[in-house]
Amino acid sequence: MDLGIVGTVLSGLNIALILSLLYVYIRNLRKMPTLFTWGLVIFAFLFLVQNVVTFAFAFTMMPLYVMEVKAYVLIFTALQTLAFALLNIITWR
Repeated sequence: MDLGIVGTVLSGLNIALILSLLYVYIRNLRKMPTLFTWGLVIFAFLFLVQNVVTFAFAFTMMPLYVMEVKAYVLIFTALQTLAFALLNIITWR
């Protein structure tokens, strides 16, 4: 399987995981409007923007990437997916 396709799928999964986190963070922000909860919302929003851009580039520029760049993008995206999955598990408990 092409590494670019796997990276794109993981990027889509990251978007879903981040939206799940944003749901909880915004819900908490409405209940407790503190600087910390604002920070969580901004932090998650910036990761959402980064993953949406990565997802968009996968369709427009991935054919131009060499295999080494695809491998780097895949590793980076897979680590993010793991981190967001763990954060979701902790957040939703």
